[in-house]
Amino acid sequence: MNWKTFLTIKIPTAIVLLTLLIETLAYFLSETPKIRHPLDRLVATMAQLPGNSKTVLFGDSITQDIGWLYEISPQDPIANLTTNQASGLIGSALLLKRYLNIHNPPTRIVIAASPEFFSYSPSIQAAKIYLRSVFEKEQELNELEAAGIDISKPVWTPSILRFENAIVDRAAGLLFSGTKKPQKVSIAEELPPKPSGHKDTEATPSQIKVRNGAKLKLSKSAKYAVRKLCQLSQKHKFEVIFVWAPVPNSVLIAWSKSDNFISLNSELNAELSKYCYKSNILDVNSEKIFPDNSFRDADHLKRPYWTLVYAFYLKKMLFEKKKN
Repeated sequence: MNWKTFLTIKIPTAIVLLTLLIETLAYFLSETPKIRHPLDRLVATMAQLPGNSKTVLFGDSITQDIGWLYEISPQDPIANLTTNQASGLIGSALLLKRYLNIHNPPTRIVIAASPEFFSYSPSIQAAKIYLRSVFEKEQELNELEAAGIDISKPVWTPSILRFENAIVDRAAGLLFSGTKKPQKVSIAEELPPKPSGHKDTEATPSQIKVRNGAKLKLSKSAKYAVRKLCQLSQKHKFEVIFVWAPVPNSVLIAWSKSDNFISLNSELNAELSKYCYKSNILDVNSEKIFPDNSFRDADHLKRPYWTLVYAFYLKKMLFEKKKN
């Protein structure tokens, strides 16, 4: 074997050909959504959502717990775009834009989430995983920057040096994006009695107490997102409804002793009144008290009974009551 030819010609040629092959493959996969977490899957299956829904539901993980499981609206299937806190309210605004690009506008959107969701601003790491690498279009990146999200715009790098992101994640998305969703459970007209004798894991008092001192104020990115949602409501003439999700009762009592929660309500209401076509703020905690022992951790309700209770009252508020 001629080692000089092998080292100076054959190996470099093989590297060039491999690089070209990977770049070509990455080009054809560039529009394929990645499937790494539930938000990726939601974006990948956006076209499968009901296209003529009158209601589009957003929310953090406490609402996501019920959104995919219960049939909140038996008459008019909702488009469920619930995520988790990591992508923030700005993530919901970008999801709505994507939804409206391929579906008819709804008559209302509902954002049902914990009050802390509105104070949250994604960290650099969370923004990288749940925003920057999900919403990759130029316009979406501009929106993220305008919202004050600390991200860096992409710098071109050969696909062979980002093989997982350019090839593996997208190939997985191509293979698994069509996973069938579970059948939703109908909600009865009356709640069943609370089961007795069954002990679930529940939040400790110290876990619950952590929420007492929450700083409830619209974050910069959340305020930007509210205004974007309102702009879309003006354009498409739909109502924007915010719903406060269940909060442990002791936390609500602690919040009542300060003006944090009242200030957040006032701040949010001011934004909605100024920018939205039509808006409303509802509170599921005014319909039902959620005791501390109804939570499996500081934020999330026990399954299945207390998540059913939340679904029951959310359905009642949204579909069995007249809106102002």
